[in-house]
Amino acid sequence: MTQANGHQLIAHQEIGAAFEGTYYVESVYVKQTVQKKDYTDFMLRDKSGSRNVKYWGKVDGVVKGGFVYISAHVDDYQGNPSVVAKNVEHVDDPTDMSDYLPVYEDSGSVKNADRFDALRAKLSDFEKKIGDKTAGLLVDEIYNNSAFFGKFVVAPGNEKPHYGCQGGLMANTVLVAESALSEAERYGLNDLEQVVLVSSALLFRIGAIDAFEFENCMPTVTKRGILLGVNNLTMSRIGSALRRIVADLKKSGISIDQDIAIRIMHAVASHDGISVQPMTKEALVLHSAYSQDSKIVECFDFVANDTNKTEEFTAFDPINRRRYYVGERASK
Repeated sequence: MTQANGHQLIAHQEIGAAFEGTYYVESVYVKQTVQKKDYTDFMLRDKSGSRNVKYWGKVDGVVKGGFVYISAHVDDYQGNPSVVAKNVEHVDDPTDMSDYLPVYEDSGSVKNADRFDALRAKLSDFEKKIGDKTAGLLVDEIYNNSAFFGKFVVAPGNEKPHYGCQGGLMANTVLVAESALSEAERYGLNDLEQVVLVSSALLFRIGAIDAFEFENCMPTVTKRGILLGVNNLTMSRIGSALRRIVADLKKSGISIDQDIAIRIMHAVASHDGISVQPMTKEALVLHSAYSQDSKIVECFDFVANDTNKTEEFTAFDPINRRRYYVGERASK
């Protein structure tokens, strides 16, 4: 497959295709056959994903984290595509990274940014019913910061394939929040509980902005992400925002609803059920929505990166202890 600008997406090349282009070097190893013949094993990628590429010989100057220009063809190896490069050359990093940074594609006709705005509007509607703006003040204190929001809309949600792309954090936030709202309606949460639920669902992963970043075209964990973790970074941002709100309102003799603030922080802190167990209705619903999304995405990522490219069933997933049926891929 070739894009309009001429770049050929590496993960979309099928058996029989011949292609060329510039790709990011995810890994590179020089190996030998049993006959002591040198070959180079590359893992190359662009925004479409990664492909293993074999080159018979060595290439000077090619290192992990750099870029190479290749001309290659895709062979059939036991029914699976095998990319063999005829030519490999080290090249400078591209000035335009748009072909290499993966982007989360909006699903359906409504963009994630519009869905996010709709969730904030729902929060406002619920707040009007209970007559308190504590939750809205907290959400606005964080998201109305233009520098923060500018990062939020392009930040990866993690370093894994599904959300490890530009817009991944917003997509993760929107999907979990919408799922949580749907559950809340089914189980009859009252207006106060829905206020806490929506606000905590909009905030539960904001620490990912500090925990993940792109290194060239690879989503990676930052030093802060490794040492502190997403949850601690999230709670730190929420705590700082609350202190700013309290200090600002104090000038006018106004105070926030402490109970709502604590319930929001509890729902956020317990969303994964690891360090804190959910103890309120809204926290239980957020935990359920997050857990469901995590399990589905984990399975979808496994299927997308399956090694059995032409079989009806995937390889065995050791984490979820199953294979997945995907249909007759060999005939497609």
